[in-house]
Amino acid sequence: MAGRRQAGQSGGLTRAAGAGEVVFRQGDKGVDMFVIQSGVVEISRGQGSDRTVLATLRQGDFFGEMSLLESLPREADATALVDTELLVITQGGLLVRLRRDPSFAVEMLHKLSGRVRALNRQVEGSDPT
Repeated sequence: MAGRRQAGQSGGLTRAAGAGEVVFRQGDKGVDMFVIQSGVVEISRGQGSDRTVLATLRQGDFFGEMSLLESLPREADATALVDTELLVITQGGLLVRLRRDPSFAVEMLHKLSGRVRALNRQVEGSDPT
């Protein structure tokens, strides 16, 4: 199952990731973002006992958008926790999708806003002051 790519129903590529497979690592160049079609993906930073899980994402969630939008290296690791099917969206593909379906942009912004709020709560909860 590892790394297989094929044309998806939406016209984009799909990628299969087996349980435990790393989709990308922190520091990798990011040229794609991913939408989870099925499965579960963990986003984490660090290694060993210093590893922090930032998010556990499921069907309909997306990840990898930061590197795609900013043309910067990946900020975290993404690992499939179970066999996972991903829709692969390139930068050009994202622009086409946003033009064809502006509601996709609203959905992305809504989810991104929710992530910022969750991180704010997390920081406030660990703030020693």
